[in-house]
Amino acid sequence: MKIIPYDKSFKDEFIEMNKFWISEMFVLEEEDLKLLNNVDEAIENGSEIFFAIDDENNDEVLACCMINPLPTGEWEIDKFCAKGMSTGTGAGTACLKACIDFAKDKKAEKIVIVSNRKCEAAIHLYMKLGFREVPVDFEKFPFERADIAFEQEFKY
Repeated sequence: MKIIPYDKSFKDEFIEMNKFWISEMFVLEEEDLKLLNNVDEAIENGSEIFFAIDDENNDEVLACCMINPLPTGEWEIDKFCAKGMSTGTGAGTACLKACIDFAKDKKAEKIVIVSNRKCEAAIHLYMKLGFREVPVDFEKFPFERADIAFEQEFKY
């Protein structure tokens, strides 16, 4: 397995994987579609997507994770999914760590995540990697499915 930054050849798979997992557990919301329909624009504006690629199996995408700069100066982990959700391959963990490292390289002071309590494996991973639960800011994150939020602060 290898972790690679955004590669346009995997864009459609990123979109389809995210639409699939969101639709399986929730309902695709306007905010989801706004981002998924403008991936290249987000990348141009400083976002990054990391892919876990199975380099021994036809470069299959195992997981992906996007990180976005917010106008507040924070960074947001967004559109994080793995094929089969919780696969045990470490692909999701590797993608999330790549996003955290990317934000640190950009001198991010804080990374935020909004999620849903149904996403137990992801929540466990966030806590394992040092995120702490905080109240959901519904003005900043207008997702109907959001019922839990996390942040991780950095000091340089």
